[in-house]
Amino acid sequence: MRGILLINVGTPASDSKNDVKRFIGDMLSDPLVTGKPEWRSRLLARNIIAPLSAASSREKYRLVWRKEEPITSPLQYYTRRLAQALEEAKGIPVEVAMRYGKPDFATAVKEMEKRYPLLHEVIVFPLYPQYAQSTTQTAIEDIARSFYSRPHSFRLKFVDPYYNHPAYIQALVDRAAPYLKDIDRLVFSYHSLPVPQVEAAWKKGKEYDYVFQVKETNRLFCKKVGFDLHHTLLFYSSQRGNGWLKPYLDTNIGDLPGLGWKKVAVMAPGFPIDNMETLYDMDIEARKLFMEAGGEKFTFIPSLNDDEAWVEAIWKIAEGV
Repeated sequence: MRGILLINVGTPASDSKNDVKRFIGDMLSDPLVTGKPEWRSRLLARNIIAPLSAASSREKYRLVWRKEEPITSPLQYYTRRLAQALEEAKGIPVEVAMRYGKPDFATAVKEMEKRYPLLHEVIVFPLYPQYAQSTTQTAIEDIARSFYSRPHSFRLKFVDPYYNHPAYIQALVDRAAPYLKDIDRLVFSYHSLPVPQVEAAWKKGKEYDYVFQVKETNRLFCKKVGFDLHHTLLFYSSQRGNGWLKPYLDTNIGDLPGLGWKKVAVMAPGFPIDNMETLYDMDIEARKLFMEAGGEKFTFIPSLNDDEAWVEAIWKIAEGV
């Protein structure tokens, strides 16, 4: 029997200051995220960055945290719903693991083995369509460390970046098409990355080139949905310094009304699951900046989450592994 393990970045256990601080500390201790040596990443993350940023980050999480049952983060909630929908639709075991926070890979695998002892293969499906060392690579390395620490009765297979897979593109089209009416520009927003990381990756080829993959996703999406690529804009969000990929969503979205583009739709193809970056950075902060600058219409396009088309896309992508 085959199973699928959905991998996401992770989320704080709650929107409390201590849990947010712990999550930030864990994530920014990872040298593959920071690009700095492990000892330095850990020192800065735990002793400086996390303590200083926990309060402001906590307020952002608080604004997007689910108020209804189950009370959890949107990322945890929708990733779980996606796993359940995929399991029910295809009749195979599906579990969720987070790179940072809970459940981790070992916990997810134990649960899968407990439920299905005859498992012979697990497909690891990262919920990051485009390659980046701070998402794809760190997840693969973390899983490998855990997997080879003890014997297992099954083998692992990893899904490669699927930024150009027809099923993924179709899922984006199905999700976004109803929102593309009566707008001046379509804004694509992706997570920014440190430029040195991006440059080091693109030298290894297109399969590691984040910017190429981002732009190819946009191109294929526009071709499929029938939207003029020249009427789109590419922004990056969640930057942690000036040496990251630009232009920045939070500093440039307010320029659009002055250029005559007063009706925009914003989507984040790099985030298949809604999270703080989509629900706060885009739907709250970017909306506010755009409307205060004279915008007339700001349309937020939700992530794929547990859409039926996304469930089918995951199945088609995993079948090809």
